[in-house]
Amino acid sequence: MPKSPVGQPSILARHNRAGDALIYWALMRSAIWSHFARVWLRVEGPIPTPADGPLIFYLNHPSWWDGYMVQMLNRMVLEDRFQVFCMMDEHELRRFRFFTWSGAFSVNRQDARSALGSVAYISRLLAARRDRALVIFPQGAITPNDRRPLQIFSGLAHVAQRAGGATLWPVALRYEFRGQQRPEAFIRAGPAHYAPATSDARALTAVALARLTVACDALRDEVIDEQLGEYRVLLRGRPGPDAIFDAARALLPGRKG
Repeated sequence: MPKSPVGQPSILARHNRAGDALIYWALMRSAIWSHFARVWLRVEGPIPTPADGPLIFYLNHPSWWDGYMVQMLNRMVLEDRFQVFCMMDEHELRRFRFFTWSGAFSVNRQDARSALGSVAYISRLLAARRDRALVIFPQGAITPNDRRPLQIFSGLAHVAQRAGGATLWPVALRYEFRGQQRPEAFIRAGPAHYAPATSDARALTAVALARLTVACDALRDEVIDEQLGEYRVLLRGRPGPDAIFDAARALLPGRKG
C-alpha cells in the first residue's frame, strides 16, 4: 500500500452535503429510531458555538453505535453550526468510504508517520476556521463502559496545540436496558473547557482524561440511581413489541392504563 504524503492521512474528508444528509437520515437516524426506545441527553454548561471554536469533542467509546450518537449530537444539539471532522480507523474507513461525506478521515495508529500526518491535517483545518470541529474517540478502540482506569491517547492534546488552541467538550455515552425490550441511549455532554496553544500535551491529556472519567462516572451513577431529572429525551424510538402489547391491552374492556 502506498504511503500517504507527509502531513496528511491516506484518506481525506470529502464533505458532501447531500451525501451527509443521506447518511444521517437513511442510515443513522432510522437505525437509532428502530433500535432504541429513547435517547436521553444532559448538557452541563453552555453549548459550544463557533464563537468558541474551533471545537474538539472527545468521547468514551463503549459501542459500535457511538458514531451515530455523535451525528445526533451534531444535528440536534450543535444544530449543524460546525463543519465536523472525525478521525476514523483507516481499515474501517476503507470499508465504508462513504463516511468521508460526513467528514471522516483516516488514522492509522500502527504507523507513526501516518498518525502524525492525520494530526497535522486536522490541525491545519481547525486552525483555518473557528466553525470547524473534530470528533475524536481518544481511547482508540471500543472499550467496556465501566473499565477503569480509562486510558486515552494524547492526539487530542497535540491537535489542540497545533490548531492554535481549541475548546474541548467531553461527552460520555452509555447504553442500558431499563425494563423494556429495546435499550436506551444516554448522552452526557460538558462542561466545555478551553485548551490554549501553549498547553503542555501531557498535562492537557491528563486533564482531558480526568474530565472524561468524571463525566462517565456521573452518567453511570445517574442512570443506575434513576436520577434523570436533568436529562431530556432527545429522540423517542419506534415502540417495541412490549410497548405495543401494553398499549393494546390497555384498550381492552375493563382495563385502565
